[in-house]
Amino acid sequence: MWLALLDRLKTKDRLFKLNIGTDDLCPVCGSCTETSAHLFFNYTFSVACRQQVRTWLGFQQGRNSIISLLKWIQRYDRSKVQKTIMYAAIACLVYNIWRVMNSAVWNMKVPSIKYTFQIIQFEVKSRVTKLLSNKTCNRDRDWFSSL
Repeated sequence: MWLALLDRLKTKDRLFKLNIGTDDLCPVCGSCTETSAHLFFNYTFSVACRQQVRTWLGFQQGRNSIISLLKWIQRYDRSKVQKTIMYAAIACLVYNIWRVMNSAVWNMKVPSIKYTFQIIQFEVKSRVTKLLSNKTCNRDRDWFSSL
């Protein structure tokens, strides 16, 4: 997440500028330059995954960068616990999209959007469940249980 926020992921456009690789095209769609913006906001796979995560968490706001999405969550009228869960889901989304792209490059395989979303749900739920404390209010617990 940190590297994505700083736009320091080793995307094909960055590697190509360093004379690493034969092209800078997205390994999945093959029609656009692979940049961080393409990976997380223009690539149809990530757009569909992001939409499913937003629907799952109950917010419909669309943003065109990771930073603007995180800032929107910060200003969103929810409890601190719910915001933290949303942050965790966005971090998990970024990580899993990056994993999908690496799988496309190294394994020549792209998992389905449905499978990727299920992985995101599982990872967020399992990690957050371990972190919820007894001090968490019932409203936040109920909201999390409904996910």
